[in-house]
Amino acid sequence: MAYRTLLLEKKGKITILTFNRPARLNAVNATMNTEIPRAIQEVAADDSCRVLVLTGAGRGFCAGGDFRGDEDSLIGSETVQTANRTAGSAAKLVRGYTRPIALALMQLNIPTIAMVNGVAVGQGFSMSQACDIRIGSANARFRVGWTVRGLAAAFGDTWMLPRIIGLGRALELIYTARFLESEEAFRIGYLNRLVEPEKLEEATMEVANQLANGPGVALRLDKWATYAGLNTDFGSALDMLAASQGIALTSEDFKEATRAFQEKREPVYKGA
Repeated sequence: MAYRTLLLEKKGKITILTFNRPARLNAVNATMNTEIPRAIQEVAADDSCRVLVLTGAGRGFCAGGDFRGDEDSLIGSETVQTANRTAGSAAKLVRGYTRPIALALMQLNIPTIAMVNGVAVGQGFSMSQACDIRIGSANARFRVGWTVRGLAAAFGDTWMLPRIIGLGRALELIYTARFLESEEAFRIGYLNRLVEPEKLEEATMEVANQLANGPGVALRLDKWATYAGLNTDFGSALDMLAASQGIALTSEDFKEATRAFQEKREPVYKGA
């Protein structure tokens, strides 16, 4: 499928989704808002894909929403102008473009990695949050950013960010919209890894390849159980884990892992 604002590249079992508006630091316009969930759905339908990597072309990851005011920008589109009339219509619009992207990333049943090469602001920050793992370069800068434009947090920030870095830190970043520099982002646990810019792709692909060649059934089950467990009690979580383990124990991946252990070799998983 062809996209105007994105690049979708397959490297073996890994798919790389690149936000491709480098002249605007990959700011999200109306077209990109509709293309991102379509691209994620394309990845979801590809059974050979085992890991999705998100990144940005050029110097930025994603500079948030494009508010230049032209026809395809977020603020200039006819739908936004219509939404400005009432809070209800505005809320309907926001649900229309935040839910498909945020849920598509969170519900994708394979590991997702944000490869953050530069600024990640507003919606860009939120999309990095929605990934399972974040690897950033020293050039990465993060900003929740909504209050700068007089807006409340969107894209699940108030749900995701406290779970990643804790309540107090999350609320400070949401309230103040200050920049979170790469070293602090790593120190407080927002970034899983921090590397020099020239090592970013190598470090990200190292992790991606490890996951892509891992036991796909177990990884999918672990992702499901981890996110589902955020909203349940411990007993229910144990029940979910028992169900997951039951599926894993009957998988070909488990049988291959057992054979490989007995034969003293590395397993070759097929994700089934």
